[in-house]
Amino acid sequence: MRRERPCVFAYVGTVLLVLLVSCRFPTSPPTLSTQTGEVNQSPEAATLAIDKQEYIWKIEHAAFELEQKFGKALSRALREGNSEEIQGFCRPGFETLLPNSAQRVRVDLGYVQESRADAQDGTGSSREAAEFANYLQAYFEDFEKIEKVTCRVLDLHVDNGVPETGYWDVTLYLAGVGKDREQAFVEFTSEHLLRCYFPDDKAIESGEILDRWAVRSEERRHSAHPLFEEVTQQVGLSRVDLHDNWTAAKDAVRQYHTQMAAADFDRDGFCDLAIASANGRWRLLRSIAGEKFEEVTDKFGLPSWADEEPRSRSARDEVYLATWIDIDNDGFPDLILGDRLYRNHEGRRFEDVTDTSGLVFGYNPRGCVVADYDCDGRLDLYVLYQQPRTTNRDGTIGWVGDDETGRENHLWRNTGDGRFDSATERANAGGGKRQSFAASWFHANEDHYPDLYIANDFGTNVLLINRGNGSFRDGSAEAGVSDYATSMGVVTGDITGDGRPEIYVANMFSKMGRRIIAHVAPADYPEGIFQQIQGSCAGNRLYMAEDGEGHYQEVSEVGGVNTVGWAYAPALADFDSDGQLDIYATTGFLSFQRSKPDG
Repeated sequence: MRRERPCVFAYVGTVLLVLLVSCRFPTSPPTLSTQTGEVNQSPEAATLAIDKQEYIWKIEHAAFELEQKFGKALSRALREGNSEEIQGFCRPGFETLLPNSAQRVRVDLGYVQESRADAQDGTGSSREAAEFANYLQAYFEDFEKIEKVTCRVLDLHVDNGVPETGYWDVTLYLAGVGKDREQAFVEFTSEHLLRCYFPDDKAIESGEILDRWAVRSEERRHSAHPLFEEVTQQVGLSRVDLHDNWTAAKDAVRQYHTQMAAADFDRDGFCDLAIASANGRWRLLRSIAGEKFEEVTDKFGLPSWADEEPRSRSARDEVYLATWIDIDNDGFPDLILGDRLYRNHEGRRFEDVTDTSGLVFGYNPRGCVVADYDCDGRLDLYVLYQQPRTTNRDGTIGWVGDDETGRENHLWRNTGDGRFDSATERANAGGGKRQSFAASWFHANEDHYPDLYIANDFGTNVLLINRGNGSFRDGSAEAGVSDYATSMGVVTGDITGDGRPEIYVANMFSKMGRRIIAHVAPADYPEGIFQQIQGSCAGNRLYMAEDGEGHYQEVSEVGGVNTVGWAYAPALADFDSDGQLDIYATTGFLSFQRSKPDG
């Protein structure tokens, strides 16, 4: 996501990400504020050494050339089934290591059939370029239509750290998506270890660069039908006029504009939608027997606009929350829409009860999460906040790992009479001065009281352990769940089926970032900075419960769930009805062409 006017010291491709800070620098460079005190260097002092920058530039240039020239040529040859062109990539003496098809692991996942193989199942080396070409082409043997071939460089190293030698070790990602003769969906994903020789760009362009190719791992999947079918238009949601960055004027493009919440407000058995937008437009969409939605905002007593008339709203008066919460335990969910609380009168109408509720929403809330934190039988409310990142009064500036210059979140306790009482301070529930993005209530330990995980956009993530006496303590460090910042979503649930919930956190993943990180180390930066740079491209994190006492182990790479992209708002649900929770991991950013999404 786009940060609040960030200034990026970078040298990735041509630049490398070093640090995210505010662009509003004072005349003299300020120090950097961190959660552990101050990094007593100016931003310039935190920049990577020039010789290391130049080395990484050469590495990244080689990766770019490989993807643009070799990668595209290989993808084209595979699409066209051109065995001769594939063999032409092989230098004299070429050898390959291929998996043994007889040792494939085959798994029936219900609607998907999958086979897997890795380098441990290798058949030994071969010097036949034709055998190698035939093997790659076999990835597409079930394809009637090839919709997409992807070839990306995951990692790149050069002999003795000297690019001029021309010998490179490359980790390559190769994938394809399409349909078979029965129009069933087929795909493969694979990783390969390459030994290449190319002393310059012209050698890459010539194509003959492969000395060795070893298949590291591969997965092939087949599905007779898709798990989901898009029905946006059929159910009438395509007619809902939401802000569209692709059609908006340049100065109207925004990162965030809308919040949405689902609940069955009239208890007819079908989930309805409430929508709040940054421009003040509010909507209530009622589901008609699960077949379509109709807008009933006015019909049920809700205003269509936060103000009497549509107007241009500044960032400071934007409160566009959308949250369902049954404040009076009557079984009909009440509604927070924008900065107002509406009581649900048995699914027939809504009444504005904000002024008597005691609720007050501050500037720029990111969302709400609902739970009965004190187990008194009444649902309480936790509101997440961010604030603009500016230079502090002491001259420091916030950065990606800053835990001191954000804003505390707010806990509202339901007192049972239609009112809420501010409980943040006495409950120690603020979560620190961070920039919060999302949160999830769950049971981190085996007591009766719900705990809270807070995913922070800036600032390390926080696990608040419920003491059971109306207050919380920070259990992040002992639980091992706050290693990185830059998080933009979290969901909790029992993925393993052992009765203990896991934590799945949305972070940023970048293949380019991971390549670069492989060539730097903590010693290249002032203390604390490398870890945050590493976190900025680590990808999603999955924390598995080790016991019932709130201790976790990070297993995202082992589980294969970290390489999502620029991730937001994950969800857990049993999508295929097999009794196990599945992960839906969303990704994306501000893109400028509808057909070329970013993220």
